[in-house]
Amino acid sequence: MNSVSGFCNELGPVLRLVGIVVKGIQIGVPIILIVIGMIDFTKAVTAKDEGEIKKAQNALIKKAIAAALVFFVIFFVGLIMKIVGNEDYKSCLECVTDPFSCPIE
Repeated sequence: MNSVSGFCNELGPVLRLVGIVVKGIQIGVPIILIVIGMIDFTKAVTAKDEGEIKKAQNALIKKAIAAALVFFVIFFVGLIMKIVGNEDYKSCLECVTDPFSCPIE
């Protein structure tokens, strides 16, 4: 057993927890941003003020773009780490990128 495998085995639960938090951010933040934007847009539409509707529409578009960026930045960082990462760190990385199928116990 090399030192990397030992390191990954020792930190397996922590890496899995980090992976769950990252997945939660990757999925939760975009959903929250879009829901909040939709609520703001609905308030503006019910107020029937054109200026407020336009402002809420721009805010919704910005929140949707931010949601997409949060989702894809995390995805691309994981992808780059898989491509650039050393073969020894694959099991460590898998626990962060896919915590529910982590091979480390």
